[in-house]
Formats: sequence, C-alpha cells, structure tokens
Amino acid sequence: MLGLERRRLIRALVDGDEAERWAAAQALSGRSDRRTVRSVERILEDGGEDAPRAAAAYVLGFSGEIDAAALLARTLADREESVVVRAYAAEALGHLLQYETVLAEVRAAIRGGLRDPAAEVRFWSAFAAGVLGLQETHPHLVHLADTDGNEIAGWWTVAEEAEWALRVLNGEEDPPLPQRA
Repeated sequence: MLGLERRRLIRALVDGDEAERWAAAQALSGRSDRRTVRSVERILEDGGEDAPRAAAAYVLGFSGEIDAAALLARTLADREESVVVRAYAAEALGHLLQYETVLAEVRAAIRGGLRDPAAEVRFWSAFAAGVLGLQETHPHLVHLADTDGNEIAGWWTVAEEAEWALRVLNGEEDPPLPQRA
C-alpha cells in the first residue's frame, strides 16, 4: 500500500464519520505491512474515542500480524476499557488466531471475557473461545448457554452464541449460525 493511501485510510479510521471509518477499516483489513499495523496499534493504544479504537481492533483481527494478539488480549482484559473496544478486541482475537497457537495470556483474557459483566464482551469471547478451540472454556460456555438470554443488537443471544461455540468445540464442522434477532 502506498504511503499516501495508508495515511488517508488511517485518517479516515480516526476522523471519519461512521461510514468512512468502517470503509477504511475494511480497506485496511488484511494489510500486513508493518507500518500499517503499527499505525493501527497506536490508534488502539492511544486512549482516544471508542469508535476509532474499536475499528482499529477490528483491523488488527484481520491483519495476519500475530504479534498484535498481545495488545488485543490486554485490551480485552482491561476492565477500565470501554465495552465496545473490549468486544471488538475479543472478536479480533478469534479472527487473528484461528489455526495459530493461542498463548496463555490470550486464553486467560478470553476466559475472563466469558465472565464479563457486559453481554457484548461475553458474546464475542464465546465466539473467540469456539473458533480458537479453547477446550478449557467448556464449563463457562455451558453456563452461558444455560443462563444468558441477553440479546446482542443485530446478532442473537449470548446463550445462542455459546451453544454455537460448544458445537465447534465438540468437533462439528461449520455449524449453522443462529438466526439474527
């Protein structure tokens, strides 16, 4: 990616309206050049507004840059962090680390996310636990599947996501997703 194009997209990620931000996030996703990834990591780390930081976490999830997992795990585990940013960090870990070794720091963050007070964080942590094959989360997912009827706008309930994750953990290949609410 040319420097000028990268800077334009990074600026849109930070300063654009919602449509511009997510168009930039889509364009930046899958870009694994170190300069782009480092710029996006700085956005996530800077403590600014939630929307650009959530979009930055999303971009990192599709960057292919495995080293970003540590930052995403710290973000997910930080209870001082906003719910939206932590939820995107959990989702990003699920995308980034599929078919990769998942280190203890990431496993602990996802397990903690399954017990988070925020339904969105529990939902995306259940997604990550399933796609990453974190068998140690089985009891937490069973509990969520049995008890958590919180619905996530535009998706489904935490319980349904936990049930889907359990199916993945039990070896079902590509179980169908629940119906959107």
